[in-house]
Amino acid sequence: IAAVMSDSQPGEAVGKAFPHLAAALGELRFSAEAEITALICRLPVSAVFSAAPLGVSAALIDRLLTAAEAAGTQPRVVDISADYRYPSAEAYAAVYKHAHGAPSRLKDFTCALPEHLAVAPPPHVAHPGCFATATLLASVPLLALGLASPTLFVSGVTGSTGSGRKPVDGTHHPTRHSDLYSYNALVHRHIPEITACAAAASGVTADFAFVPHSGPFARGIHVT
Repeated sequence: IAAVMSDSQPGEAVGKAFPHLAAALGELRFSAEAEITALICRLPVSAVFSAAPLGVSAALIDRLLTAAEAAGTQPRVVDISADYRYPSAEAYAAVYKHAHGAPSRLKDFTCALPEHLAVAPPPHVAHPGCFATATLLASVPLLALGLASPTLFVSGVTGSTGSGRKPVDGTHHPTRHSDLYSYNALVHRHIPEITACAAAASGVTADFAFVPHSGPFARGIHVT
């Protein structure tokens, strides 16, 4: 690990934010964006894993790549937000109801799981996300081998860590620790991403009837 960026905790020990990793991280401290930019402009080749929030990641990655291009270096990005999962700014805006932060960069990203993509033609990858990963790993082999009809009924349960750090009514762990409830049934925003990735990986355009749930555990995604 060359560096870890944080816009809220630059200079703080990474192990302080992630105590379970403190022994492995040693004295590593968070770097500001300017330090990260300088680093990828110095390194001929680097890997950048972005965990910035939805709506923030696009512009942040665009700034980093613009600086690297000017310096003649080649970072390779894996983005785990939803900002680069769609092939067009219009498709992104239709789902997330706001304009894309860097539409000219969309052509440089492929959205897929590594298990389903032998070669990535563009230089960067958008990870499909948590519900999508569990659903795709289960469904793509069935579709590709013709073992299931192209209508799949999916029930998924997410843990409380998927809701982020900020407590919100209904998603905070003390509220949901003994509860299980569905939300956005059949209209969840990740259905288009799942459908597109499944079609690209299997060659079959399937109809996913997806019902997500909030579950009474902390980490993980459980899909049936």
